[in-house]
Amino acid sequence: MSGFKNKLINFLSVFPIKFLFRPIYGGEGSILFFHKVVENKRSGERVSLMEANEIEVDFLEKIILYVRKNGYQIISLDEMSARLDNPGKGKSKFVVFTFDDGYIDNYTLAYPVFKKHQAPFTIYLTNCFPNRSAKIWWYMLEDILLEQEEISIRVRDELRNFRCKKPKEMETAFVAIRDLFINASPNDQLELIDQLAGKYNKSIMAYVEAEALSWNEIEKLSSDPLVTLAGHTMNHITLNKVNSEEALAEIMDSKVEIESKIQQEVFHFAYPFGTRNEVNEPEVALVAESGAFKTATTTRMGNIFKSHVSAKFALPRIQVLGSQQKLAILDLYLSGTLPAIKNKLKRVVTL
Repeated sequence: MSGFKNKLINFLSVFPIKFLFRPIYGGEGSILFFHKVVENKRSGERVSLMEANEIEVDFLEKIILYVRKNGYQIISLDEMSARLDNPGKGKSKFVVFTFDDGYIDNYTLAYPVFKKHQAPFTIYLTNCFPNRSAKIWWYMLEDILLEQEEISIRVRDELRNFRCKKPKEMETAFVAIRDLFINASPNDQLELIDQLAGKYNKSIMAYVEAEALSWNEIEKLSSDPLVTLAGHTMNHITLNKVNSEEALAEIMDSKVEIESKIQQEVFHFAYPFGTRNEVNEPEVALVAESGAFKTATTTRMGNIFKSHVSAKFALPRIQVLGSQQKLAILDLYLSGTLPAIKNKLKRVVTL
């Protein structure tokens, strides 16, 4: 995060401006989203290049306690959908907890915390994680950048070189290469992965074995009514990089397989890479017209309003960043202050 953004957030967290925003921009509640949960870091421990996607387990518990103390109900996606359909149902503001992809720590670290506090949560599963076919290139890339002083990668006919000796150089290289991956077609992504793995002697399979939930663990989670298991495509592809038939297959095959494994219906979906660069009207229409889901969520920042009843397949969420582990910052999101600033004072975020 840039120095300016840090200063702005620090200023807003002590200035009572959130009380002006909350009545207008706080909405009915918020859908929070996370990825990995990690053990609490020791003082002086190396900061991960994936820090934005990692939250410490103690802070996760603090969030649960904080939202309840401040009058929010923690509800499931089913309950949130029902509230949108029936505006008089539930008077308290709500928070929905969601986790993307299907990391093993959602079971080993997050689940015990939610169980302890009897709080519901959702895991959006991308099937290639438990199928052990996922290419978790982002953690492989992190290791390569930490081990090398300079790396190179060929993109089509251009050789791109990145220095990574200093922390700032590592961060810059990571962001640049991550963007190359996100904007590449599935076939081009595989080529980039093979390049990096071969050149820097990495086993991409080792990362999925270490990081991903298994079907056995997913089945155990499914037996607890606190846990909602939802779809996130078969292979976590960028949906607008493939044709509509391939995109629909990614979405529906994921749903069918999860349902066959857990013997329960899957009613909810999250778009992989859900920003305006990857998800727009065609992708949302594909999910809505399938008739297979109650809701679908993006990664656009915003709170949930009653009017989202007509946009249940393009619901915004709020990412809780590992680099922002302060409850005062969380409150700026829940109050709608930061979403309002991000969205240029637009209240209801859909597409």
